[in-house]
Amino acid sequence: MTPYKISKITNWPTALAAFAMLLLFNSCEDVINVETDLAPQLLVVDGWINNKSEPQVIKLTLSQPYFESTFATVLTGANVTVTSSEGNTFNFVDKNDGLYTWTPEDGQNLGAVGTTFTLNIENEGKVYSAVSVLEPVPPIDSISQEFRTDDLRGPDGIYAQVYARDLLGLGNAYWIKTWKNGQFLNKPQELNIAFDAGFDPGAELDNLIFIPPIRELVNRLPDPDTEDNDDVAPWATGDSIYVEIHSINEPAFFFLNIARDQMANGDNTIFAIPLSNTTGNVISADPSEEVLGIFNVSAVSSMGALIE
Repeated sequence: MTPYKISKITNWPTALAAFAMLLLFNSCEDVINVETDLAPQLLVVDGWINNKSEPQVIKLTLSQPYFESTFATVLTGANVTVTSSEGNTFNFVDKNDGLYTWTPEDGQNLGAVGTTFTLNIENEGKVYSAVSVLEPVPPIDSISQEFRTDDLRGPDGIYAQVYARDLLGLGNAYWIKTWKNGQFLNKPQELNIAFDAGFDPGAELDNLIFIPPIRELVNRLPDPDTEDNDDVAPWATGDSIYVEIHSINEPAFFFLNIARDQMANGDNTIFAIPLSNTTGNVISADPSEEVLGIFNVSAVSSMGALIE
């Protein structure tokens, strides 16, 4: 039997340098605490309401430092109303939890497409406002489903698409929301917005069926740390899919576009964009005061299906 041959280290300086580098990278790590100045708290308005005959909620909170991991402070005691160009006033009642609610009577809603709504918030002598037109929304034509194999986008299984046609005329914007078995798909990457039939105003895709990436975003994205991981298709026989299209105004579209980029910023590694507040269309009567958030009144179309 031939014995093993043990090689000699002939280049000791190189070996010692490599050993020193190994010790350097495995020695220890220093924790750096970043001290940042506290910014003043700003009013944050979460004013997404629609013309469905159901309770409408406007949420008011105060901003907080980026590195603070607690829940945002809610703002109570404010006077919140929404008035319409039809002469109606809707009082949003303070629930003492930051949620201000208007509850319609049976069959009642905020108003018809084309109505202009004005939000008014009064708190401790300060006044804030915003305006939104209730824009039209296209009907959903259909929800398709198919079993795919050898698809580069995911494992074998059932995938769905939603079909709807952008309304005639450039400048329509939409938020497409999907629920799987009653659970809203709310990952940042699942935030599905469209400008006309495409992703942004520059595409000018007018009066077309939504392009495939938008149609496909009704499929759940994988949850690596759960049973719904990369090996599981987005839909299975017996699941329910429910889709709503909400018309949104142009400020709301850009607000959601920026917010999605900010929330998914951790996936961008070295290409991450600088963090910043996402401003919307809410303004203060005091021009020197900044306000965060958005006010939007939507028309809604919807459709549901059972996965077979």
